Amino acid sequence: MTALARIRQALFALAAVFIIAVTGHHILTGGSWLSSVHYFVITVSGVGYSEVSDTPPELQLYSIFVILIGMFVVGYTITMLLQSMIEGQIYRALGIRRMTQEIEHLSGHTIICGLGRMGQTLAEEFASREEPFVVIDEDSDKALAARAEGTLIVTGDALDEESLLAAGIKRAKVFVAALRSDADNVFLTLTARNLNPKLRIISRGELPATEKKLRQAGADDVVLPAVIGARRMAAMVTQPHATELMDLMVSDKTLRADLEELVLPPECPLVGQSIRGVALQANHQILLLGIRRSGGEMLFAPHADTKFTAGDALIALGKQGDLRVFRQAHGL
Repeated sequence: MTALARIRQALFALAAVFIIAVTGHHILTGGSWLSSVHYFVITVSGVGYSEVSDTPPELQLYSIFVILIGMFVVGYTITMLLQSMIEGQIYRALGIRRMTQEIEHLSGHTIICGLGRMGQTLAEEFASREEPFVVIDEDSDKALAARAEGTLIVTGDALDEESLLAAGIKRAKVFVAALRSDADNVFLTLTARNLNPKLRIISRGELPATEKKLRQAGADDVVLPAVIGARRMAAMVTQPHATELMDLMVSDKTLRADLEELVLPPECPLVGQSIRGVALQANHQILLLGIRRSGGEMLFAPHADTKFTAGDALIALGKQGDLRVFRQAHGL
């Protein structure tokens, strides 16, 4: 039985004893309802009342019954409340400690600063892709809700170095500055870059003029939601069908389509083969959109005779199941 169920049960029992005691006293004495309530309170609390010796036996027996049952129920209710409060504190402390230990063992993860609308969407996407990540947010209510869903979260100010270190910034691979204020994101980007020079930093900016400042502070990539939103709206007007397809890919879970990067290690059997020889679309139902060479060159819609090399990142579009089978078949 959960703590809430025990509390509910105790309160129900207390309410039942109260109703029975007050109603019974009212019937036996014929007094007012206020007197009956007063009788219950002073009897159960142990204060006592001036009861004369010529009280009818039935009322004396009834008083004994109310005292015994009332003391038990009130004691049980208070015990359940205290137990629930103590258990809540213990479980919270154990949960934070366990979460801290899990974060300490993470490496190569992503840190999301800010659990606003953008941060929550990022967390949902990473969770669906089983990508390890840690969230930093100072809102205790949001942190409690996220922790209940199994999200690794550090409750604290993201601008504080201690919070960043607690999230494992020294071992992280990607850092996302998604705070609401541009000034805070600039400061946060600068702090993160100083703590981990090798970190890939993606920063959010509201104003286009902030992009330059974020890059100067150390951001590798800058996302401007207002600009992206405007371009998206323009695409809905000029390219409605293409936009609809992209929306279905992103939001329609029945399609289970995904755009994925597949990095080829040196031992991958694809290395040295051509796109024509592998026949991704014919054999694997995967559409190859581009290849990013290990040297940085980006090939869009590469020719069928293009050969794969070690370190290439294949940008492929396909259903999640087909992509998963392809990765397993070629050790990706």
